[in-house]
Amino acid sequence: MHDDTCSFCRNIAEGSFDVVARGERVLAVLDRHPINRGHVLVIPLRHAPDFASLTSDEVTELALVAQAADRAIRDVLATTTGTNLVMSNGEDADQGTLHAHLHVIPRQPDDGYEFREDATRYPLEPLSDGERDAFRSAMGSRTPG
Repeated sequence: MHDDTCSFCRNIAEGSFDVVARGERVLAVLDRHPINRGHVLVIPLRHAPDFASLTSDEVTELALVAQAADRAIRDVLATTTGTNLVMSNGEDADQGTLHAHLHVIPRQPDDGYEFREDATRYPLEPLSDGERDAFRSAMGSRTPG
């Protein structure tokens, strides 16, 4: 499935991404606006707006290709001492392009990029017993195995 309004779908169709790996269901591409050198995006070929919309096969391949990208980043870029894997889902989660994609971001000491937690928001209200039970039930019906 392709969405003509989606920039990722257009780039996939036009072959205009800088592809570093191609699987049956996903592409790994160099990010056009990298946080750090070697920043890779793993993108499903099928248009899916977010992680929840992916099939099990897409999730599996996405994870395996992201792992391969992580290993390649660490092998190729000697200054890389860690990585962040980041996936935002939905506009309220700062997802810039509404096509599922997983960032594999190389990290180095003092690279200037930070994830900051706002500790002034805590403590949060805990889930109620009913919410906790509903969460367990929903997870149980969706967990393979």
